[in-house]
Amino acid sequence: MKGVSKRSAFIIDKEGMVRYAGVLENASEIPDFTAIQKTLSQCN
Repeated sequence: MKGVSKRSAFIIDKEGMVRYAGVLENASEIPDFTAIQKTLSQCN
């Protein structure tokens, strides 16, 4: 998939701190939703 943007997911808390950053090299890959959900549950 040459010329396609990378797929990314970020979680930024209320203070502006990045709590999760996932950047995938291949746009056809899917972010780690389990890690994202775990991070979100810890931010509450």
